[in-house]
Amino acid sequence: MFYGQLQYIIVIPIPESNELQTKKPKSLCLTVIWSIDTDFPNAHGTPPIPFYLQTGALDLVDVKCIQCIVSHIEDQGRWGLVDRSGLLAHAVFTDMD
Repeated sequence: MFYGQLQYIIVIPIPESNELQTKKPKSLCLTVIWSIDTDFPNAHGTPPIPFYLQTGALDLVDVKCIQCIVSHIEDQGRWGLVDRSGLLAHAVFTDMD
């Protein structure tokens, strides 16, 4: 699993163009995510709760890579990630044509 903090959403308009082979205007939606290093100290617990202490690098990814949104809660100076998405956390790709 990959966790990170959403920093920016970037929308790039792509016009109708013969060179780009686009018949109608489209948009490309990217996100800048600040990755975090996670630790699973209770990996044998049910369910395992990931914790993080520090952030990592910035990553540029397609918005379709985001599967769910999580929250965080402080526990003795550490931050635990709370993921309540359950079975809803999955990528769905659709054909827009």
